[in-house]
Amino acid sequence: MTLVAVTVIVVSSLFLFAYGSNLLYLSLRALRLPPGVEPPPVTRDEPEVAVQLPIYNERYVAQRVIDAVARLDWPREKLEIQVLDDSNDETVGIVAERVRRWRAEGIRITHLRRRSREGYKAGALAFGLEQTEADLIAIFDADFLPAPDFLRRAVGGLADPQVGFVQARWEHLNRRYSIFTRLQSLMIDFHFRVEQAVRPRAGYLTNFTGTAGIWRRAAIEAAGGWSADTLTEDLDLSYRAQLKGWRAAFIEGLSVPQELPVAVNGYRGQQSRWATGSFQTALKLLPAVMRSGLPAAHKFQAAMHLLAYLAPALMLVQLACYPLLLWAKVGHDPLFGLIRVPILVNLLSLAPAIGSSVAQWRAGGAWWRRLPGILAWSFVGAGTSATVIAALLRAFRRGGVFNRTPKYRIEAEGEEWRDHAYVRAGDPAALAELLLGSATLGLGVAAAALGEWLMAVYAAIFSCGFLYLSGYSALQAVEVLTVRRLGLGTLAGLRRSLPLLPLLAAPGALLVALAQWQDPFEDSFQHWLMAANLVQTGHLGDPLFGMEDTWLPGYQYLAAAVLQVAGWHQMEALKLANVVLAMLTLVLVNQLAETPRQGRLAVLLLALNPIFLLTSTSAVAEPLLLVTLTGAALALSRRMPALAAALAVLACLAGTKAWLWLFCVLAAVAGELLLRRRRPALRPALAWALPAVAVLLVLQLTGGQATHSVARAAQEASSAVARGDLTADPLARGVSFVGYFLLASLPMVILAPLGLRSQLQASSGLRLRLLVLPAALFLGVVTLLVFA
Repeated sequence: MTLVAVTVIVVSSLFLFAYGSNLLYLSLRALRLPPGVEPPPVTRDEPEVAVQLPIYNERYVAQRVIDAVARLDWPREKLEIQVLDDSNDETVGIVAERVRRWRAEGIRITHLRRRSREGYKAGALAFGLEQTEADLIAIFDADFLPAPDFLRRAVGGLADPQVGFVQARWEHLNRRYSIFTRLQSLMIDFHFRVEQAVRPRAGYLTNFTGTAGIWRRAAIEAAGGWSADTLTEDLDLSYRAQLKGWRAAFIEGLSVPQELPVAVNGYRGQQSRWATGSFQTALKLLPAVMRSGLPAAHKFQAAMHLLAYLAPALMLVQLACYPLLLWAKVGHDPLFGLIRVPILVNLLSLAPAIGSSVAQWRAGGAWWRRLPGILAWSFVGAGTSATVIAALLRAFRRGGVFNRTPKYRIEAEGEEWRDHAYVRAGDPAALAELLLGSATLGLGVAAAALGEWLMAVYAAIFSCGFLYLSGYSALQAVEVLTVRRLGLGTLAGLRRSLPLLPLLAAPGALLVALAQWQDPFEDSFQHWLMAANLVQTGHLGDPLFGMEDTWLPGYQYLAAAVLQVAGWHQMEALKLANVVLAMLTLVLVNQLAETPRQGRLAVLLLALNPIFLLTSTSAVAEPLLLVTLTGAALALSRRMPALAAALAVLACLAGTKAWLWLFCVLAAVAGELLLRRRRPALRPALAWALPAVAVLLVLQLTGGQATHSVARAAQEASSAVARGDLTADPLARGVSFVGYFLLASLPMVILAPLGLRSQLQASSGLRLRLLVLPAALFLGVVTLLVFA
């Protein structure tokens, strides 16, 4: 088996060496290319042009492309537009309406429909060709948006009668929509600014990309017309026409913007179709290329072009051989040493990244800023290799189903597509990518453990690519299902929370780690004792100190529920439960912020606060108080008074600090209302707090928790003064408290004036009256109590 693995790697490395070297050669030629001289535009004696728009179920972009083509600057008597519509959904009506509209304005436009989709896109183009006598045929896919001067600039490229077709460069409507679209744009830029720029100038065979170009009718007919033998009818016809002696022209300065796939499923399907068609065309035409009278260098270039998708497939095959090679190393097999050179050859896999860098350099601007994206594309390209392998296996059958890549008219950041038609939630290929990503990750770890670092890096690239595509696909599936089940509003909240996950990871790990330490508060043991007693006896009381008149029952019942599940002796379970409450508080704080940036900053400030860290990792009531009070404030800011009332009641059942906070909120709201010139009724503004006020009054009248709490705190302070642990001077005691508080909350104190200014300028004032003013009042009252 080792011999088989070594043979596979050696043979595949020969192709990869040739392919990588050729990419570097093309990149070098592109680097040395002078600026392309664009042919002069056609301004008179315009030939007749038929513009073909092959469309199948494109309800979101059909109108856009029809309108763009109808506005082309060309004599109306010389322009014919064919909408080749094979749709079976609402697109038919949309196309019919636009055709009527432009026909009424004098445009020669026809809505052509076939009885079946036989031959798919190739069949539609052939059908349209039969319906026109025009000598020039321009073709645009549904998501392309040609400028009005396209024909005048492109037809000029056909001045040479030997040129059979002219290709324009693709530009991108939604390049900046996401990281994923940015990465795809780099791949397409490489194809046009390196491969398309070099091949026609050097006389090498090249391809029409199926859209954004013009064909000479005579070239199509001389090549035998459109054929559905492959899924890349454009590549097939391009090669057949060039083998008949026709040449290609590429106008780099003429660009047509198009829409990149925003969904991983769409990208995966597009790559599958392109790879399958490329392999089918190679099987069909490569023998004819080799038998032709072309120079040997041209034949080599044609082979590298048609077999380009073989490179990622062979790289994955090599990766599959690595376990056998590592086993050979462990067994000290002498054959293992033979694979050193082939693996070093694979460093040529950097050639696409180098080529992409050249493409961005030729595009101008700060091209070096796109280097991280170029390197990232290497990972995505590796992750696409499984799709390419499947395409290679399908290519041995002629034809196939032409699955078009759905487009959703996404042109700018923030536009939504997940609630559109044509969207699929999930793809079985994502599961295969997840398995391959996990397997290659394990392979990389094994290679690193054996000191084979080049193998490890190679495996890691593929692992990252597979896991990125599968993970992003899964994320989009969750988003699509969220929209379908819960609506766009829920999706917006989910999106806002996702960037918070990395920020929450570090505080979460820190809180869990601190929860393992010994609890620093005596109150924690008392809370645990009362909760354990409640679990064992069903009676709420303090069996040792009789302090049930000080502690409110809310936290005790929650703690008892936790101990009922974890075991009455598991005090650590109470601490971990508080960690969960603390994490929930961080999420709520993020939701309270006006912007995502402010939310992340607020989360960071709270998560780094020592007081928050200590109380959140102890068995005390403060985390329950904090999460319920924060939730109540958030509910009020979202105009949900019933939920705010319920959470305020829960907070008042958990601790007397909540009573003080509630009164501070009520004082802030009432004070603001009383200071207004036009005083609205107090009842609507304060009604949400009435249930909580009623609860705390009942508790105080029946149990006296507030007065008992203050009395016991005073008693403990007197005891500490008597022991010398606390100064008897009220002023010094207060200054010490303020100093410790400022030190523990120093970042927040520094930024507080900026936040206050922002809230004073806010139009609604909700956060000012629900958070800022109550917090200031609360801190002031507590400070006065300490001074007293």
